[in-house]
Amino acid sequence: MACTGKEFCNFAIVETKKIARDVCHYLDKTIELESPIRIHYTGCPNACGQKQIGDINLQGALIKTEAGLVEAFDIFLGGTLGPNAKFSEDLKCRVKSADIAQMIKTLILFYKKNRNIEETFNQFVNRVGVKMFKENM
Repeated sequence: MACTGKEFCNFAIVETKKIARDVCHYLDKTIELESPIRIHYTGCPNACGQKQIGDINLQGALIKTEAGLVEAFDIFLGGTLGPNAKFSEDLKCRVKSADIAQMIKTLILFYKKNRNIEETFNQFVNRVGVKMFKENM
């Protein structure tokens, strides 16, 4: 899921649709999944991309570099709806847009390597906690 991003929204500070499409293509080529992982992209804190309820959630941000401000994303993990509904938790990690596909791959590989059999990404996040992801990045 992705909000319209800065191409169509005056509030968004990053592009979302193209990045979401590029990340999906990259992950499809590099990782095989047994169960789907929901990745939500939102271009600003207004959260039109529903960053609170995806397995992996990205909120548009900016990073200051020597060349100036560049697009980036803050990462949140573990949101879900349903009987055990909860909002995603902030990983406290800001990643340049150009590096976000590799970062998501790193998060998914950590899950794949350490999960219990038939454990979904969200179940894994809830079991080990966001702090464990941070320590293993």
